[in-house]
Amino acid sequence: MSERPGPANEDLFARCFNSSPTALLLIELRAPMFPIVNVNSAAATLFGREASALCGSAWEQAFGSASPFAEILQGLRDRVAVPEALGTYTRDSDPPFWCQLRLRIILSHDGIATHALCIASDVSQQIDNEASRNYLATYDTVSDLPRIHVYEENLSAELARAIHHCYRLLMCYVNVDRFGVINETYGFDFGDRLIHCIADRLAECAGSRERVCRLAGDEFVLAVPDLNSDTDQWELAQRMLDALSEPIVLDEIGLRLTASIGVACFPDTATSVHELMQQASVAAREAKRENGGDSIRVFSKEQRDELDERLRIGAHLRNVVERDELELHYQPVIDAGKREIVGMEALVRWRSPQLGLVMPERFISLAEDFGMIAELGQWVLLRACTQARSWLDQGVGDFILSVNVSGLQMRGQQLVEDVNRALDKSRLPARLLELELAEDVIMTNVEHVTAVMRELRKIGVKLAMDDFGIGQSSLGHLQRLPVNRLKIDRSFVAAVPDDVSAARISRAVIGLAHEFGFTVVAEGVEKPVQLAFLERNGCEFVQGNFFSVPVPADAMLAMLRRPELRPREEMGDDQGGTILLVDDEQNVLRALARLLRRDGYKIFTASTFKDAFEILGTQPVHVVVSDHRMPDGKGTEFLGRVKETHPHTVRMILSGYADLGVVTEAINGGAVYRFLTKPWNDDELRKTLHEAMRMARQDSATEAES
Repeated sequence: MSERPGPANEDLFARCFNSSPTALLLIELRAPMFPIVNVNSAAATLFGREASALCGSAWEQAFGSASPFAEILQGLRDRVAVPEALGTYTRDSDPPFWCQLRLRIILSHDGIATHALCIASDVSQQIDNEASRNYLATYDTVSDLPRIHVYEENLSAELARAIHHCYRLLMCYVNVDRFGVINETYGFDFGDRLIHCIADRLAECAGSRERVCRLAGDEFVLAVPDLNSDTDQWELAQRMLDALSEPIVLDEIGLRLTASIGVACFPDTATSVHELMQQASVAAREAKRENGGDSIRVFSKEQRDELDERLRIGAHLRNVVERDELELHYQPVIDAGKREIVGMEALVRWRSPQLGLVMPERFISLAEDFGMIAELGQWVLLRACTQARSWLDQGVGDFILSVNVSGLQMRGQQLVEDVNRALDKSRLPARLLELELAEDVIMTNVEHVTAVMRELRKIGVKLAMDDFGIGQSSLGHLQRLPVNRLKIDRSFVAAVPDDVSAARISRAVIGLAHEFGFTVVAEGVEKPVQLAFLERNGCEFVQGNFFSVPVPADAMLAMLRRPELRPREEMGDDQGGTILLVDDEQNVLRALARLLRRDGYKIFTASTFKDAFEILGTQPVHVVVSDHRMPDGKGTEFLGRVKETHPHTVRMILSGYADLGVVTEAINGGAVYRFLTKPWNDDELRKTLHEAMRMARQDSATEAES
């Protein structure tokens, strides 16, 4: 057994006790009220009191009964250690600090608890650091909004409440317009302060900062409970646009902001937090794409079906090249004058074991979103060039092979390398390859794309600007672009010649292309009237289902061996001539049709102007007879448009009512050939139509000769 400490040892222990940098307090457990029998200088400093004032004081008298000191008092009473007690303590005239206390029980040689040692520490700095770390982990420091993982937890809880209490939850995705320009103009510090202002305004709209989250530099989401299920989604988004449009003044700079906002709703279209955010994001992207900003799009059930379809397709799209599920079809390009094949466009198809034959409009944009378009584009380019080389080796003469290029393929010099590789491997002469670049792709980064195009021209390939007319090409840019051909967008071709604006644009594109020395290809030709219009206006080449749908390589080879290609449906008209009757009364249409068929005319009827234009676009109509008062407008206005789009069609009014001044003006202006009244005289009507038909045939013959 060890000896009891002697005086020398006791003095050493006392000196160690007093010199310890840790605050120590020795407490007597055998005396009432647990007096403090000794404290060291570190403890006196920590608590801001003289050691003599603490020594002899009862524990509760010295420190009171508030936590953490109450926890220590309970440990003294129970004679048990306290691993940690945490609370605040206030020194005289000083702010409170965080104090950590630990209690150790000291036993005698006989195992009796005689004393306790309390160890005290100032842990304010550690707690501040921990609080900072927690804040940084849960809140965005720029906006003071919850970070995404915290926000999603809050949103999940809100969704659970919405399910329990049967109310809707609206999600808005806010993409601030042109925020990058603000950062570039005023600096990032200014931009950060502006972000905080935006967050304040959105939080005010949402009713709480916890309902708003900043996803990226200028993108926010916010959720608004619709407790009564009567909130209009569009009006909610409009309130946000209005709030952002109020001037924000920073550093004496006043700004009015706009945004593209998408709105989604639980349970109308979404069933989970993930779906809500995804759908609102899709709607916001659509709003910005369609209108360029300062707009709203509410996610619809139709969009949900489209999104589900994209996700279903996307699940099978990865590794499609490795699985060898892609194939190419080819659509002939025809010399409009000679009716001969001069080339073809390669069009990719995806033959999926799960989905069947998938057309490019269903998966190309997904390939771009998933970062697969470069790999897919390389495959198409090499496979098309290899196939073209095979056709040449089988004795087919020269032709132009057209391959579409995605905007993402234009980044850097990758496309130049891909083209060189495809030409080298296939041994296809570069002069036979044409790359089609969409107009919007070129205009997105004109300088870079133009430089890449010049490199491609050096290789020897040809270049075409696809979808021309729907983008924002300026004449200055167009003059500098090293392209060979323009392709008129199919939306204009589909509308000619019925739509006056489309017809004018198409004529203008053809004339502009020729001024710059380009040839023109019109894609999407499906009707004889479209082909005739394009030919009359000097379009050299056409492409579309009127001549041939896209076909596999073997069928394309057979066409190349017999290059003269007749239309799938030969143009022609009925021997007696064709009349279009336009009236909203079915009994009138039936009576007129019965009367006029006896004269051998081919009769079409329409009850709206829209239906009438559809017939005019698909049939060689010689004479149009229209009522004046129609649900969708006046007959004179309709025939005025017919004059613009179908100038060789004879136009007549047959009506029981008309503003004589308007009709007279239309007749004098040439929009109307003759005005007849209801009820009509059969013989007089038949005689007038016979004269009109003769005029129409003479006009058509004159046009054909010219």
